Amino acid sequence: MIDERVIIEQNPWWMSRENIRGDEKVKEAFKRKNKLLYNFREKKNILFFGPRQTGKTTLFKLLIYDLIINKRVDARKILYFSCEILRKFEDIVDVVRRSDELLEGEKYIFLDEISFVDEWERAVKYILDSPLKRNKVIYITGSSSITLKKESFPGRPIEIREFLPLTFRSFIKIFGSKKLKENLNTIIDFRSSREVYEKCKKIIYFKEEIDRLLYKYMQSGGFPRAFYELMEEGKIREETYDVYWRWLVHDLAKLNRSEKIASGVLIGILKNYTTKFSLSSIAKEVEIGSHVTVREYLEILESLYCIRNIYTFDINKKRIVYRKMRKAYFIDPFLIHTFSKMLLGRRVEDYSKIVEGIIMEALARRFGKNLGFYHNRKEVDACFNNFGVEVKYKGGVTFKDFPKINVKNKVLVSRNELNFDEEKNIAIVPASLLLSLI
Repeated sequence: MIDERVIIEQNPWWMSRENIRGDEKVKEAFKRKNKLLYNFREKKNILFFGPRQTGKTTLFKLLIYDLIINKRVDARKILYFSCEILRKFEDIVDVVRRSDELLEGEKYIFLDEISFVDEWERAVKYILDSPLKRNKVIYITGSSSITLKKESFPGRPIEIREFLPLTFRSFIKIFGSKKLKENLNTIIDFRSSREVYEKCKKIIYFKEEIDRLLYKYMQSGGFPRAFYELMEEGKIREETYDVYWRWLVHDLAKLNRSEKIASGVLIGILKNYTTKFSLSSIAKEVEIGSHVTVREYLEILESLYCIRNIYTFDINKKRIVYRKMRKAYFIDPFLIHTFSKMLLGRRVEDYSKIVEGIIMEALARRFGKNLGFYHNRKEVDACFNNFGVEVKYKGGVTFKDFPKINVKNKVLVSRNELNFDEEKNIAIVPASLLLSLI
């Protein structure tokens, strides 16, 4: 049984509602000049999954703050518990059971970092299938989606969401000027290449500011610690790169996986970044015994929210083909710098590759498993539905830079050019404008 003192220690607002103001995560969030805050809006069970260091604990503490201070919910109806100190799934059930002994009436339960407790999913299923769920709103966070690939809790009253590093659009909403933020009142729906062009054209007057912000984002990405250091202190601290590396090593160890093999696969990704590869070519290049091992670690790195695997797109059948060549992109630009520094001893300076990775991640979040890349005699970076997107982050981009393939809507991503060819249905749009509208 969980010691009652361990629960009480994590919930100081039970003694006084004002104690939530003294929480370190809350204080840090409110002291920022450019604040990233969250409000409690949904009275439903939600399971948030995403990489470490994205601010999931801060999310929970700010939701608790909003409930107590703004919505005037009785502080003794709110229980927060960090599950990292637990060892078995019965402990999770015990924490929720103890909430009925310690709190009265309707309760808000926040279970943080649940995913590395052995068989945690059994605890969640038990709670949702039993009377324990009554009079409770349960919020949960986790950092590894490995189990979720097998178990998505069908038919049970819980919603699963990803909590990922901020997109560039969200980054702008924190650090952009008031005027810019007021003009980002729309998003691209990808109805046609004409629509993409017209919406980018509407914000062309803000391109200089958006370009500056994109340059910052290419360095820090959407991880709060990294972007606040860069934007408020002028530089990302060396120790911050180490923190993110240790996060990966720690999680690999919990999964009983080899740091050495994972490092080899990451080196293979870095050396082949933005280019297609086969599993056997990576195995040979970084001296890993089998292509099967490479595939396993690519899947593990994706489940830990380090990379995103992008597969071949069959342009005729409009579907993904998993057995052919693939690409792998880091889900955030800060990760490519982190892993390059740790494994190769240098930051990545090829901004065209970084921008391509940012665009592919933005599209992947939008189109999911429908996104792939096309390759035959020609190659197109991103294909989905009736769209093809080719990234040419350089000057002097022309309509001829889009490969001749059979796709209805064509988008060519440039550094500066903005143009539209009615006959060929090709839109040329600057990367910064496109990303601000996805």
